[in-house]
Amino acid sequence: MKSSILILSLALASPAVFAGGLGVLKPGARPAPATGAARQTEKAFEPLATNAKPDFYGIVLSSTPNISTFRAGYSPAPEKVMDLEAMSGYSGTAVGSDFYYMDYAVNSSGSITAVNWRKVDMDSKTVTASIPQQYAIGVCMDMTYDVTTSTVYGISAVSDVLVSINTTTGEATPVAQTLPFYTISADAAGQLYGIALDSETRQGVLYSVNKVTGSALKIGSTGVRMLTDESGSFAAFQTAAFSSANGQLYWTLTNSDNASALYRVDVTTGAAAYMAAFPDDESFVSLFDLPAPVATGAPAPVRVDNVEAAESYVTIEFTAPAVTASGEALAALTSLEIFRGNSTEAAYSVETPLPGESYRWTDTEAKAGFNSYRLVAGNGEGESPTSYASAFCGEDYPSAPTDVTVMTDASGAPVISWTAPATGLNGLPLDPDRLSYSIQRDINGRRETIAENISGSSYTDISLDLSRQLYPYYYVTASTSAGEGRPSAAAGTYTGPAYRLPLTEAFLDGNPSTAPWIMQSLDLGGAWEMSLLSTFPGRGPYVGEGMLVFIGFRAVDGAEARIATPLISFENASYPELRFHFYYLDMSDQDLRFDDHMVVEVSVDGGEFRAVQGADYYQHDANSGWTECVLPLPQYAGCKNIAIGFHGYSAGGFDLLLDNIRVSDNPSGAIDSVNVVPEEQNAEYYDLRGLRVDPSALTPGFYIRRTAGTTEKIIIR
Repeated sequence: MKSSILILSLALASPAVFAGGLGVLKPGARPAPATGAARQTEKAFEPLATNAKPDFYGIVLSSTPNISTFRAGYSPAPEKVMDLEAMSGYSGTAVGSDFYYMDYAVNSSGSITAVNWRKVDMDSKTVTASIPQQYAIGVCMDMTYDVTTSTVYGISAVSDVLVSINTTTGEATPVAQTLPFYTISADAAGQLYGIALDSETRQGVLYSVNKVTGSALKIGSTGVRMLTDESGSFAAFQTAAFSSANGQLYWTLTNSDNASALYRVDVTTGAAAYMAAFPDDESFVSLFDLPAPVATGAPAPVRVDNVEAAESYVTIEFTAPAVTASGEALAALTSLEIFRGNSTEAAYSVETPLPGESYRWTDTEAKAGFNSYRLVAGNGEGESPTSYASAFCGEDYPSAPTDVTVMTDASGAPVISWTAPATGLNGLPLDPDRLSYSIQRDINGRRETIAENISGSSYTDISLDLSRQLYPYYYVTASTSAGEGRPSAAAGTYTGPAYRLPLTEAFLDGNPSTAPWIMQSLDLGGAWEMSLLSTFPGRGPYVGEGMLVFIGFRAVDGAEARIATPLISFENASYPELRFHFYYLDMSDQDLRFDDHMVVEVSVDGGEFRAVQGADYYQHDANSGWTECVLPLPQYAGCKNIAIGFHGYSAGGFDLLLDNIRVSDNPSGAIDSVNVVPEEQNAEYYDLRGLRVDPSALTPGFYIRRTAGTTEKIIIR
């Protein structure tokens, strides 16, 4: 399988934010990165000076996927180590002597049906843990392990987001937006590098990546053309990793000659040197290596006791090993050194190191930003395994502002308010008086910066067009002298004039004739889509070329989402009511009955959505197919700004179908009472969900009465 992946998150009108949850895989769709450089990150480090030959492992994509190993050189000959369970794709990395990877499966329609986080003991060559995942954000293009922070990073295939992954649970957490990288690699100093595609040249381009902000600095082109689609917009699977033996970056990919090949990449220039094609065209993902064996008589690792950072210096407290790698008492040490980053020249050496002794060193030449260190002890038998320390100096990158709200003022203009972050991304305190903010606005997926370098904790958007109804989302980002932090969560509101009654929306040409319709994923990746055909029950619209579909068949149990109407005015209405067609599907005769259902909710004047009493529509309540439902809303008569929400709940069953939505004022529907007498044998009674009821068992409430010649709405009191 030689194609890239992207999970497609569908919405009618929503901000460009990944909501989580299993989704749909589509090939490629990774645009070329912008040529403009992001903020400068750390300088590339010199490779380690060693003559050791690097050995790598990786997952070979084939009909029988497996972990294979090869020696990096000009004649790599992969040897199979162990078979893996056949899945649709994989990404992973090594942590110590264990290999962790995420795999996933998709069905014929491209929908993700399973995501698993697995652990492999590379000594025994066995899978020792397998944890199913509820979210697809952990499906990554590539992964790496940063030893300086003990963190697994990945480039999510869901979106262009750098994520961190909990090795125990497999849970992926978004770190920051970044460029559309195909690979991600951490060197021994904790610096991240990524390779992206230039769609014009179709060559890979190397960037350094800031692991806090996601910003990327272009280093240079690799000079290697990737295998891409005809448009050059996406490339084949690939992977890259640093060798712990020589500190150099190695890259495997399918090139434009359709050959799976090995390259060595110069991290100072980006240029890639061709080494060899794999003999049987093996296509690798999840490239990693394992720690080199340590002599039993060599020292155990140095213990890092404490690391403190200030504005311009870092202090490291550490203890020399007292035992050998095999656990025997250590007689003596010949060296104990600290190296900055990947430098081969020691920044500090203990003059006469003693086993078990504690030491303290202050680096007065620490730079602003991240500072990484390697600690190594040695004796006549060899060197200890490397220990790592890192610290952040100077002013911190801000955390995301919190409590972001959007309200409208008397003129109707949105007012964005927020709470300033108290600490930075590295835990350092922030001075709120030294923070500045930028505001971004998103309308129908078009995101733009509308304000920069502002102070305070609120901003009024006076540039918005208030002549038509919109639903803008806003993001607030704080900055310090270090740079921009993370943007806030999206917050939005309705603006512009509300629609007057009646409002009719049947999606006749496959698109809404009114706007905006707001889709919000509320839990486990729940989603509404506009469609011509549902997956199951496999039905088309009640009328026209489009309908709303709450995804149940492809969703996980517990997924929730709401789709809401544009803002509607009930100001002059005396008896507002909602009508819509809902598809009832009762499969109990086939022993299939799921509790997928929809609740109608109402928001008044931009407040939270609240469920309408009795407006709960279970798909299995009838077997009547498309059925008209009538919901009186007299309690909202006179309200100026109403939004009606349709809240879908998945029980892991079937899709919910909704069409032909009408909101109107119907004063004639307000009937005080009706007497049901035996002579009315020809009358049929239905509740507001469209379900037929026994006329002898009518309880107080609203009903639809049908006779041979009339259909009318009644109230039983």
